[in-house]
Amino acid sequence: MDGLPTKKEVYTFAYDPNDPKMMYVSLNDGVFLSKDEGRQWSLLKKSPKGVRAILFHPKDSKKVLAGTGNGRIFFSKDRGYSWILQKN
Repeated sequence: MDGLPTKKEVYTFAYDPNDPKMMYVSLNDGVFLSKDEGRQWSLLKKSPKGVRAILFHPKDSKKVLAGTGNGRIFFSKDRGYSWILQKN
């Protein structure tokens, strides 16, 4: 699990239902992505911090929703490389 910080609490884990090699893990530092079934991880630099839930659009898994512990919801249309805060 190269690239994933050690001794940090994992808040959530999710995998792309259309491509199970694509895995997401959220830590307090942000969301990390693996494209190779968890062997290598990289921080999605623009990801929100404190994500507690990750969901995929059922027909287009490039579209991702992330919910934080403080009730904010973020949307990504590019697998998490950029995020937009959703307004209530």
